[in-house]
Amino acid sequence: MLNQMPSESWKSIYDRFVYESGRAASEIGFWLFDSKMAAKVDETKVTCPVLVIAGEKDRIVPISVTRKVAEKYKNVSTHKEFPDHGHWVIGEPGWQEIAEYIELWLHQTLSKPA
Repeated sequence: MLNQMPSESWKSIYDRFVYESGRAASEIGFWLFDSKMAAKVDETKVTCPVLVIAGEKDRIVPISVTRKVAEKYKNVSTHKEFPDHGHWVIGEPGWQEIAEYIELWLHQTLSKPA
C-alpha cells in the first residue's frame, strides 16, 4: 500500500491505520461466495458523476481493476491514471497534482447544468 512512499515514513503512516471491517473485506474480496451479494452494485442506478482515480504502480488494486470499474460506470465516469503513483495517492510525493485534478474535475462537474 505504501510502495511509492519514502520508506522512512512507512511506520508513522502505518501506526495511524485502524482495522478494516473483516465482513466488508470478505464481502468485497470473496463476492463470488456471498449468497446475499452485499457488494453488488447495479450500475444502471448510479446516475451521479463518478471519478475513478488509479495509481499505475498500485499493488493493492491493479490498474486493470480500476479500468473495469470505469468501464462499468462508463455512462457517468471519468477515469484518470497517474503514473508513478501507487495506492496511497493522497499522501505520496506529488499528491498535489492529483488534488488539483480532483479540484478541477469537481469544479467542471458541479458547473454543468443538471
